[in-house]
Amino acid sequence: MNKKKTKESISEEYYPISMEILQSFPKYRPKVDLYIFKEDIARLYPIAKKDVRLSNEQLEEIYQACKDEILFVSRSDQHIYVDLLSKQAELVLFNSNLLESEIVQILMQALEMRLGLLLEQPLPAYYEPLYKDVMVFCEYIWKDTKRINAFVPKIETKEFKVAAHGVTTLIIGCWLYLKTRNDDTNRKNFERLALGLILHNIGLCKVPAHIVYKDAPLNKEETEKYQAHVRQGAALLNKFGLSHASIIQTVVEHHERSDGSGYPAHLTGSKISDNGCISIVANAFADLIVSKNGVPRVTTLEATRQLVKDASLPVALTGVLLKAYADRYFPDV
Repeated sequence: MNKKKTKESISEEYYPISMEILQSFPKYRPKVDLYIFKEDIARLYPIAKKDVRLSNEQLEEIYQACKDEILFVSRSDQHIYVDLLSKQAELVLFNSNLLESEIVQILMQALEMRLGLLLEQPLPAYYEPLYKDVMVFCEYIWKDTKRINAFVPKIETKEFKVAAHGVTTLIIGCWLYLKTRNDDTNRKNFERLALGLILHNIGLCKVPAHIVYKDAPLNKEETEKYQAHVRQGAALLNKFGLSHASIIQTVVEHHERSDGSGYPAHLTGSKISDNGCISIVANAFADLIVSKNGVPRVTTLEATRQLVKDASLPVALTGVLLKAYADRYFPDV
């Protein structure tokens, strides 16, 4: 029997653990069942049960098995190790055994978690972990820009939540950027756009939650308080040391409209930056596909149709979204 082939077939149902991944697990009480590949019988043998304390001898055997690349966990425990890895998202860059779907889940969960914590406490100490994970996301995508396509079907399409909305806007915005980028595009531009997209609604942490999550249309006073989040977001960028114009534009222009009907500066046409145009379309799309302020969600296809009909939006970008359905990049959900 071909042992290499056998191990590869096992990897379809079991995940081979690298040392970096193993060290991310609780040391003496693993949260998953652990298995060792026995080459003499070409089968996996259980060595540790989840949440059962390990002896020092077992721990030594497990670490040796990991070094020998014969330590596995069941992919049926995916939800457990994905949750663990989302707290150390950078590990996805150093492990070739993770499935693409697992990496997508890990990065999206990590970004939503980090953004959620920052929204609760908008301090530099909470911004830094988010920045780190955004850079991991950018590194992963930049190595193969087609990878962004795997993120699109996983975007939030239920109830509006600020953190999840930030991740959806990030993914849609990055997808638009990579589909329409010019030849002079570089990674630094991409990273700045990504930061601006995920932080575009950071100012909502300064708006009362009963307004943000109101299950009915906002009245005039509530609307004024809600719209203030754009300028409050700009102030927070300064607090986080983010001064590059392209990042600021992505955040402060995401509610502008080309006919001047947007806010806060009522910019028109070419006065809206390229990054601003991307954040406008990505944010509008992300708003439509979730239930928000008493307005029921629409399908992703219907959302795109509405955006295309809206002449106040950047036509070139909404057209790209609509064409995406013909190319089957977006599921109609």
